[in-house]
Amino acid sequence: MTSDSSTALAQILGDETFAAAMKRFADAFPAYREHLPRIPYAYSRTRLFATPAFEIIAMSWAPQSISPIHDHGPSRCWVLMLEGTLDVQNFTCSDPARDGPLEIAATQRLTLRSGDVDHRLGPSELHRVGNPHATDRAVSLQLYAAPLSTYCVVDARSHVRRTVTAACNLDLGFD
Repeated sequence: MTSDSSTALAQILGDETFAAAMKRFADAFPAYREHLPRIPYAYSRTRLFATPAFEIIAMSWAPQSISPIHDHGPSRCWVLMLEGTLDVQNFTCSDPARDGPLEIAATQRLTLRSGDVDHRLGPSELHRVGNPHATDRAVSLQLYAAPLSTYCVVDARSHVRRTVTAACNLDLGFD
């Protein structure tokens, strides 16, 4: 990662500590790339580093894998694309505090490519992420501040929301 991209990352993340951590693990990608689990038709989450304030997760997205519609709970999230392409579909929710089925509507679509940064700064930001490629995986680096413990997923058909516990497939635990 160049010093120009490091400066841009610091401006986007708004925190020098976050930017330094993202740069460190983006630069180290060749060292852990082959250790990331490859799960057919799904994505995997590998914890690389954690503090009480934030965690760094590498996500490996199998070809044509897709996440459920979800938020990031009380955590803010920044995504740095390391390899491949991800499609992001954003959704609005008319009343996120209501019980029962939510009224959601698809809005903006984004395509993230290697080097792109995206962010989710609030618990009401619903989105779905997928790897559109038929044969190549995608890898993203995610910084969650605070560490992601629980979040909500929304069923695409019924629009019913449920809270789930975040889990990692692997913890590489870099120091």
